[in-house]
Amino acid sequence: MNVAIQATARPLRGEKAELVPEMFETRRLVLSPDNPLPSPARLAQLEPEIQKHGQRVPGFVFPSPELDEEQRVVLEGAHRMLICQRLGRPFWAFDLGRYVPEEEQIELTFQHNHLRRVMSLDEIVQRAARYIELTRCTAGEAAKSLGISPAKLSRAFGDKRIPAHLRERAEQLGISIRSLIAAAPIDHMTQAVEYAESLGPDGKRRTRDQVAEFIRHLKKGGRNGGKSKKVVSLPFNGRVISVTVAENDTVATVTKDVQALLARLGEHAKVRPDGWAYILQ
Repeated sequence: MNVAIQATARPLRGEKAELVPEMFETRRLVLSPDNPLPSPARLAQLEPEIQKHGQRVPGFVFPSPELDEEQRVVLEGAHRMLICQRLGRPFWAFDLGRYVPEEEQIELTFQHNHLRRVMSLDEIVQRAARYIELTRCTAGEAAKSLGISPAKLSRAFGDKRIPAHLRERAEQLGISIRSLIAAAPIDHMTQAVEYAESLGPDGKRRTRDQVAEFIRHLKKGGRNGGKSKKVVSLPFNGRVISVTVAENDTVATVTKDVQALLARLGEHAKVRPDGWAYILQ
């Protein structure tokens, strides 16, 4: 039987709301494609408890323009819904009453699970990383929006988000810079690693603050049409030469600059490499 109780309000960003949970027939429900797949181990753990005591914690559902009017997407409580479905019981949930975009789904999931303290580190990493990619915010901004401490998010990220082909290079950068790389949007990671590997104007390795500023610059450029600069590492005769290029650069413009650089250095042939940066200032 479907026992429907109307919600007294709907939660909107920046607005307090009061909701009343409803009972939904599971045939009306579909799992959100944006959420991780249910865990068989978690299902096996929860089923005896729900079978004995019933569903104690309500989930969250919302309508979608891609579904029939009576159907709902399960935002939170996928394991509980599947168990109720298997047991032939209705699913107890709050109906948000409106379509919820993916970034807000993540915010609501963190808000709900923060109170219950049930999110694993892997879930935190997966959802927070997706939130950063959707909103193009920093890890610190994500932590604030999702209601968790920046330190906890940083620990959760670790190296999990760094792609395998960048991981070995990132390990050479030290823990503090590696954590910045791990928290950066995926499409900026390669550039951030290349920048962190390059030497600064003083001939020294990049500092954490410099790398953080570079990542902020990349993110700002991405929001303004992707006009940010990129550091390209060029292997040549056993050396790696890092060159910063802009989107409108060509081989001709870079070659011209390199030739001018060599000519300038040629005037100071006896100066040791650690002094080259000062020559070029």
